[in-house]
Amino acid sequence: MEFSKIKLPEELHNQLKDYVYPIIGIMQYVHNDLGPGLPEYVYQEALKIKFQNKGIDTIKEYQHHPTFDGIELNSSVKMDLLLSMSRGNVIIECKSIKELTERERYQLSGYLRSTEFPIGILVNFGTWPKAQIERYYYKKGIITPF
Repeated sequence: MEFSKIKLPEELHNQLKDYVYPIIGIMQYVHNDLGPGLPEYVYQEALKIKFQNKGIDTIKEYQHHPTFDGIELNSSVKMDLLLSMSRGNVIIECKSIKELTERERYQLSGYLRSTEFPIGILVNFGTWPKAQIERYYYKKGIITPF
């Protein structure tokens, strides 16, 4: 699985950046307050509190049952956070590691493909001085960084 190297149209790119801007700000706020190196679940809880304080519907450890051949599986995947927002749900996958790798990107891409939610954000709280944040847009089977 590869991410698309095709650039999004400028207008869509700017709309997506504007859409996630408050989310990114909250992530950086949490990182600045707690610092790097804590377990992921600590950052998940802090993010959930901050998102809810800002009026963003948030589900921690959202469970999704993928489908196979049109049948919903009993097995499920657990996503760190799901934000229910006006233009589409946003998946947030939290990490607290030295550096993001293809493994973490593939995990998020699997969530996007399975749910068909339009936006996924990968955040790594293990870096300093800022959290490492990657944003992805999903549409019709194509995942594009933005």
